[in-house]
Amino acid sequence: MHRFNLQFRKYILLWAFLSMVVGYLAGKFNPQRVESLKGLVTPLLFLMVFIMLFPTDLSSLLKLKLYSFPILVSFMLSILSPILGIIVSRIIPQDFLFLKTGIVISSTVPPNAMLSAWTAFLEGDVLFTFIIQSFTFVYYLFLVPFGLKLLLVNHPYFSLVILVKNLFFLIVVPLVLAGCLRLIFREVLTGKVVERLKPLLSTASGIIELFIIMISIALRASIIAENPIIILWGVFTAALFYASGFIAAFYITKLFRFDYQTSIPLIYQNGSKNLPIAMVITITTFEHRAILGVAACILAQFPISALFYSIISRAQRPGLS
Repeated sequence: MHRFNLQFRKYILLWAFLSMVVGYLAGKFNPQRVESLKGLVTPLLFLMVFIMLFPTDLSSLLKLKLYSFPILVSFMLSILSPILGIIVSRIIPQDFLFLKTGIVISSTVPPNAMLSAWTAFLEGDVLFTFIIQSFTFVYYLFLVPFGLKLLLVNHPYFSLVILVKNLFFLIVVPLVLAGCLRLIFREVLTGKVVERLKPLLSTASGIIELFIIMISIALRASIIAENPIIILWGVFTAALFYASGFIAAFYITKLFRFDYQTSIPLIYQNGSKNLPIAMVITITTFEHRAILGVAACILAQFPISALFYSIISRAQRPGLS
């Protein structure tokens, strides 16, 4: 099993590419069957987050005050994200400026449950991801509507209900459930046992993550097939946006000398955007073609995250052989 874990992590970029290809082919040639899988996304996200939060000791929440400065840096990165989105999207041709709208909207939404998965996969501080998502939930209530008003249009729509639901069902509930099970089985799940389980749990969550991205791509295969040139421009721009965000966050964590475990959630914060929220905002408010910019971000987000996983795991991750 240890060998399987290492091989799975070593070739995560390949698995990401294959999952996207399979998802696209499935969505293009069997859309009816794929549509029936749509209801699996939320349960899979719940399971993925539960698996990642299971090793977390709830008593560590008492250490919240120790995260005050990292939380401040997290806020700085939240503000940096739409700025990078605006700058990078300047390369988009004039005829495709609706892509810019979708990419900028995607840059303003909060991180999703994938932040926990990538953090655990890289053996970072999963508790800090919960704190980031809790705090970003509060200030994104203002950042998204007012930020989009400043960046794009005068009257953007923002779904508070969706954000609250995502936070509660995909973060709070799994955290509480994992904590209760740890408490009930505390005699069996000792600290040493949980530490031994962590690599297996992170691999399991990575496999679930691949299924989620495969279904997500499959559900949008028709959009991709109908607009190949536009999507290519969008994916190229979105990839630059995510890459610049990762690089900026990496050097910011180095500047402030954060330890490895604290750095990982910050590095992945802007690379794990809640793109379903971006889709809702786009569909309900903006020109219909702007959804192609969000679709481009969906295509770019996972591969760039996987690419930086490969880079970080080789260059920075402690104890990886």
